[in-house]
Amino acid sequence: MKRTVILIGVLLLTTVVVEAKNVDLVTLPGRDSVQLTIYNSEDLTLAKETRYVTLKKGANKLQFSWANTLIDPSSVELRLLDHVDDVEIADTVFPGQKPQHLIWNIQSKFEGQVKMEVTYFTSGLTWSMDYVAISDPDETVLQFDGYVRVYNNSGEEYDNAEIRLIVGKINLVEKIADLARRQGIPMPAPSSGRFNKMKRGVASLSFEKAQAESERGGGAGGRADRAGIVKEGISEYFMFSVEGSETIPNGWSKRMQAVDTEDVKFDIVYRMRTHQYGPRPVRFFIWRNDTEHKLGDSPLPDGQVNLFRDNGDDGLSFLARQQIRYVPIKAEIEINLGPDDLVVYETNRANVKRFNFSFNRHNNVNGWDETAHWIDTIRNYRTKPITFELRRIWHGDIDYDSEIKTKLFDYRTPEVTLTVAARSKKQYPATVTQHHGANKKQDRVKLVHVPAARGGVGFAGGATACISVGVVAFGAIRRSDSGRSGERRRTSQ
Repeated sequence: MKRTVILIGVLLLTTVVVEAKNVDLVTLPGRDSVQLTIYNSEDLTLAKETRYVTLKKGANKLQFSWANTLIDPSSVELRLLDHVDDVEIADTVFPGQKPQHLIWNIQSKFEGQVKMEVTYFTSGLTWSMDYVAISDPDETVLQFDGYVRVYNNSGEEYDNAEIRLIVGKINLVEKIADLARRQGIPMPAPSSGRFNKMKRGVASLSFEKAQAESERGGGAGGRADRAGIVKEGISEYFMFSVEGSETIPNGWSKRMQAVDTEDVKFDIVYRMRTHQYGPRPVRFFIWRNDTEHKLGDSPLPDGQVNLFRDNGDDGLSFLARQQIRYVPIKAEIEINLGPDDLVVYETNRANVKRFNFSFNRHNNVNGWDETAHWIDTIRNYRTKPITFELRRIWHGDIDYDSEIKTKLFDYRTPEVTLTVAARSKKQYPATVTQHHGANKKQDRVKLVHVPAARGGVGFAGGATACISVGVVAFGAIRRSDSGRSGERRRTSQ
């Protein structure tokens, strides 16, 4: 009987010790507010939560858990928002028996509620843009709408959250999702603290810029019928702020309108670029992200554009779907509609001649020039005039001449823009002289005025022979053994 009493006493004493050990441990209460800044380029989100915690005077223990989420535990920070002089965060403990928990040891001279802010990086929250463009039946103006969709696969429920979307890129040494999935918190090496500080500093620096104006109100009031999007430029980044607050449960997504513009004027351009689009001219709708086109208040993030035309009978005709890259302010948006059967292009070469031959010391031809007359023909079977851009790459040392104004896109690509009347055709002539062999100096196209080539053979001071292809072969040209060194003789086959 005595042994039983002693055992009961020991058990009671053990229970009291355990209870005394945990009497000050408080689980972090629910959120009062939450702000999510989603940086899509690196699957990175900065979460800022405010919570009211009741403290007693003396030592307090506050527990935070991130089980089944993608929160980076090394990024979790607690900051006091009031009673800063009376409350001190002594240290942070990661208990070994609870690998997905941490405990803040807090010393307080104040008893009552204290407002605190918890910040951390998490993964699994992403966003994307998609656009819808609808042209009028005459294809002169269009309605352009943009939508942002936010996805929550973070493992955490976010109720009534302020949402900010960052357009820009950073480089992370480690992925947040990888940090969140690692087991336990290993003891850091002496130098790892500095390394982790540098690593998190890269991400924190960009978010400090994005939060420069974050103290403005927004989201605390009532919900509007439809959330608006406020756009702000911050340094090299751009931030879309969703007005009001949104609730996005884990595993869900939400789509909100970010761009709503009507009567956007656009141009229709046909482009012939064999190296880029293939052997047929393709049709483009082009407009600019600027105020003249009722846009331009912000860059446009990457996204998919679905283009339709109003068929005039309460219906839409699908024209194209294209992924566009980030569009800065004042940059163009180009949508490729593909080849058009009502616009035909063909090119022909004529009057090919070779001349200006040079010889090596063995009296063999080692250089010559070749000229040809090219005619590009564009036939427009549409009922409206069209704008046609022709761009062609030439390889080698080229002299290029045309009676129609031509410019160089780059060192080997002439470019010309033509207007072709409705139900008519237009020709673009050009004379192309290519230098071969020893006559070739460099790979480039030079815009010149090429004089008409002379027929026959000239002999004045280093004279050149001008030969029509097919009449005389290269092997029939040789230096004369007699007479002046500058003379050349042409023999027929």
